[in-house]
Amino acid sequence: MTRSDMPNTVTFAVLGPTEVRASDGSVAALPPSVRALLARLVLSCGRVVPVDAMTDALWGDEGDDLPADAANALQIRVSKLRRALAAAGFGTDVLVTQAPGYRLAVPAEAVDAYVFERLLVRAREETAAGNVTAALSRLDEALRLWRGPALADVGRTTWAITESARLEELRLGAVEDRIELLLESGGHNEAIADIERLVALHPLRERLHRLLMLALYRGGRQAEALAAYQALRRGLADELGIDPSPELQALAEAILRQQVPAAAQPSAQVSVQVSSGRSSPGSAGQRAPEGAERLPRRLTSVIGRQDDVATVLERLAEARVVTLTGPGGMGKTTLAFEVARRVSETPDETLPDRVLLVRLAALEPEADVADAFAAELGVLAQGSAPADAVEEHLRDGRTLLVVDNCEHVVDDVAVLVERLAAACPRLRVLATSREALAIPGEVQVAVGPLGDDSAVRLFEERARAVRPSFTLDAGTAAVVASICRRLDGMPLAIELAAARVKALSPADIEARLADRFSLLTAGPRTGEARHRTLRATLDWSHDLLTDAERRLLRRLAVFRGGWTPAAAEEVCAFSGARGGVGRGEVLDLLFRLVDRSLVVPEPATGRFRLLVTVRDYAWARLEEAGEVAECRDRHLAHFVRFAEENGPYFRNLAVFTRLYDEHDNFRAAVDHALDSGDVENGFRLANALVMFWNYGVRYEGTRALTALLETGGGSAVARGRALQGIGLLHVYYPAPRSVAAAEESLAIFEEIGDARNAAISRLVVAWAGQYGGDAAHYRAMIERSRRELGDSDDGWWLGMTEYLEALLALRLGDFEDAAVRWRRALDLARAVGDRIIGSAILAHLGIALRESGRHEEALAVLRESVDEVRGRNSFHGLTFALVHTAHTRLDMDEGDDVAALLAEADEVARRVRNPRCQAWAAWGRARMARVRGDAGAAVRECRDALALLKEGEFPWARARLWSFLAECAEEAGLPGEAAQARETAAALTS
Repeated sequence: MTRSDMPNTVTFAVLGPTEVRASDGSVAALPPSVRALLARLVLSCGRVVPVDAMTDALWGDEGDDLPADAANALQIRVSKLRRALAAAGFGTDVLVTQAPGYRLAVPAEAVDAYVFERLLVRAREETAAGNVTAALSRLDEALRLWRGPALADVGRTTWAITESARLEELRLGAVEDRIELLLESGGHNEAIADIERLVALHPLRERLHRLLMLALYRGGRQAEALAAYQALRRGLADELGIDPSPELQALAEAILRQQVPAAAQPSAQVSVQVSSGRSSPGSAGQRAPEGAERLPRRLTSVIGRQDDVATVLERLAEARVVTLTGPGGMGKTTLAFEVARRVSETPDETLPDRVLLVRLAALEPEADVADAFAAELGVLAQGSAPADAVEEHLRDGRTLLVVDNCEHVVDDVAVLVERLAAACPRLRVLATSREALAIPGEVQVAVGPLGDDSAVRLFEERARAVRPSFTLDAGTAAVVASICRRLDGMPLAIELAAARVKALSPADIEARLADRFSLLTAGPRTGEARHRTLRATLDWSHDLLTDAERRLLRRLAVFRGGWTPAAAEEVCAFSGARGGVGRGEVLDLLFRLVDRSLVVPEPATGRFRLLVTVRDYAWARLEEAGEVAECRDRHLAHFVRFAEENGPYFRNLAVFTRLYDEHDNFRAAVDHALDSGDVENGFRLANALVMFWNYGVRYEGTRALTALLETGGGSAVARGRALQGIGLLHVYYPAPRSVAAAEESLAIFEEIGDARNAAISRLVVAWAGQYGGDAAHYRAMIERSRRELGDSDDGWWLGMTEYLEALLALRLGDFEDAAVRWRRALDLARAVGDRIIGSAILAHLGIALRESGRHEEALAVLRESVDEVRGRNSFHGLTFALVHTAHTRLDMDEGDDVAALLAEADEVARRVRNPRCQAWAAWGRARMARVRGDAGAAVRECRDALALLKEGEFPWARARLWSFLAECAEEAGLPGEAAQARETAAALTS
């Protein structure tokens, strides 16, 4: 882009070499020495940049190139910059000295990077609204601002590298957005060459490969599209050791089956990932992921809700709790998610800086709401009430919590939200419900019908999605307007009506509404309150289905949280008193229900689901057909088989993900086993899932196993395994309950002569008692289990014998023996493909090596452990590995990054309620305080660590911490405390 092509407002340019445009349009001369300084100020325009931050931008943060008098050197450069700006016609007030640094007093619109990002946001808004031409215009305008690599002449400091990488990622995203719009506009053949060039430059970038696959396929080059996928798959495997994303795998399968739509829905690529802190004003839409917490990707545009979005944003600025109320189908969830996206994209210090989502649609009315909040937020409430853990998770930071579909658990949600609002002063809650929460401070926003013009636009867009040739003309416009008015402007009803354009004309659709209008406005006279209006819409849609489609729809209501096609075939294909569905029919019928907007596909996972209200409607139909018992029995039988087939392979990440996806179905199946008295199948299901629950949702496993045991039913083996499972689910937080359950299971298996299960129960007893009791007794139990498992092919439990022996050696302070055994355990874990336990073994091996004085080896394996757990949301493993990495660095007197390691470890430990790792983090801070000569702070941190540690740690570690406290107390002038600490340490080592 030439300078004459730049918007008139742009004065400062960093998207290429750093430039300043003078008042006459010429480019001002800038000495090379001030370009980095100017770029740092430009990208923070309007805000003060601290002196330290400018120093880092100029000379780096490693200190090697830092001048002897950095402050003076910086002042010299600031003076040079002021002279250069004055020569370009700027006043003396453009570069302001303001504590603790300097501020460039120019509007953001004067900076090309900011203009670029605003144009990108606007382009994505136009895309979301279906305005392809306007979106392309905005993207072209944005991309013309680039004159070369961003910050091309400001050096290679950490700041410059990070910021240029961020801007380049935004540029690539804009290029991808533009290509996607061209593909949706039929320009696939013209785009192929450009996409291939970009793929060559970025061979592991999945979105580019997806666009290339779509372009090739739509250009009639199916084989080349599949070859592009295989090239990416090999590249990812060779370079990163991973597979393509589920979304890309699904696209490849659709290409193989020739089931790709002629024109995919535009992908707005609006980033709604939450962030731990707000980025600079020029970074709208860019958020760093925090765990699995993110809003669902928007696949269709939001029509007619711009004013509503503005209203809700205003209410959120005024109130702590805002509830969107209105009948089902009115678009409450869509509006809430759009508001959340705007919040995540708007750099405003008055707004929340992260967005979290809790979806309650799959929750049963009698379920524990606090448990559901904890699960949705990824909070593990071990050792505390779920509500306490959720409160702790939300206490800090400016957070917008979106709570969707509250109406069926509104009382419990109201109690929890009121508590969270009172305890978390910077929390904002946006709830959707058919009735208000009715708590103090709540502001209600009624979500009403669409206006006439917006309703017609919605009908037209959704109709074109199913019949691209559909157009509004003089003959159809009035009919469509009449349909929308008769449907009260209700978005779901309008979308369902528009879906029928695939088979019916608008006139035919209007004629079928003749007997439905009173129901659609007033609701059924005998229907439940939650079904008013929406139920009538669903009745109408249901009447248009074939008999086979109706049968499948009602039977799908048995699933909770979604299903796979294979599950639908197993559960729903049977003949009943009111007709049957053949197994071979299910897939076709499922796709037809998707076409009719009654089933929601999830392409990224290959799963399907029902909207909660559609499921309620279908469940009522299932009850009317008398098929509830049959469907629930088949549902239980399917998930028993599924759990028994997949449970043993939970260590495989793909299998673990499949199991996690069925979490709600497992719960429903266990509940049916309890309700129907089929306790034996309930035990089969729960026992098959114990190891999965142990790495996923332990509270759910405990709930299921306890309920089944309380029935008094089940065979001895089933009950023994359930008790074994309860013991196993609590071994990481040893408690009398864990030991007692494991010992009871051992007694059962010894009585019935089940040697293998008895061996496993002994290991669980030893595991649960690892921090106390007679070490020799536990070692004898482990040895006996090893002998009894010796002839089995269960490599995992054999590996656990080494794991537990190593734990005992670590407890007793025999670090060399522990290291040897950890390596054996690691080999066995890797042999069975268990990377989850493998990462835990690496962390413990690191401790043993560190305590043996082999610090370099320890640091290497601890870093490997951190890398292993980061990608799997294994938060307990992550905080454990981080905190011991920090202590190893302290041992080696390499403390540069220790503070950051301890801070991250402590933050994760607090989030997952892990007091043991919180204690080690406090101990690390105490060590750092002592190094800098602050003995008083070291004493305070030691006290905090000991209060957290209590009994849950190895004796040698507690003794060492008490000894360290004694030394710090002596230095702080606290001889009494020092003496007491020495006595305690001596008692632990005697």
